[in-house]
Amino acid sequence: MSIYKKIFGYFLILFSLLVIVMIGFPQFYSNNSAGRIDKETSLDLNFLKNETSPIVLLYFGYVGCKTICTPSMSELGKIYNQLDHAKTKVYFGNLLDIYDKELPQLFAQHFHKDFRGVFLDKQEIQEIANQLRITFTTSMTDSGELDHSGYLYVLEKGVYDKNYRQKYIYTTRPFDEKTIVSDINDLTKGFKNETIISAHR
Repeated sequence: MSIYKKIFGYFLILFSLLVIVMIGFPQFYSNNSAGRIDKETSLDLNFLKNETSPIVLLYFGYVGCKTICTPSMSELGKIYNQLDHAKTKVYFGNLLDIYDKELPQLFAQHFHKDFRGVFLDKQEIQEIANQLRITFTTSMTDSGELDHSGYLYVLEKGVYDKNYRQKYIYTTRPFDEKTIVSDINDLTKGFKNETIISAHR
């Protein structure tokens, strides 16, 4: 094998490893220290069809997850207490359908009485994973556990079409409380202004 083919082969291996790292750790190419990725995508989430809040924070995990979900939800409780509750709602989406349907709500409300837990069946989990690019796998040692990313998704409601669209993804853990609160407060102020302008047209 020629030296050029060897060099090309090494280059392909290194490039493949780099791609894997960037997919697994998007904070490397996010636009700030909070690991915030700006990504606007229209969404169709059935469990939000009756929601009216301008901003929705989505966190996906599973009931009983102690290593990722419990600390993340505790952090979200602190963040939520600094936000306008009339304009912001927090949803916990359960990615395991083996639990009782009431448990996601109980789990979510353990961290704040206003939090909403959503039970998702297999089809709904797959649809949401496809829309939001959520990555998770069943644990190799316990079918009742998941290996998952633990990102925070911020959705914004459209002023005119009233549909939600993905606005930000926060990938850094623990969450950068100060940055997230500031970003969401900026969004809710903007929504208020747009609503006022729209009402006077």
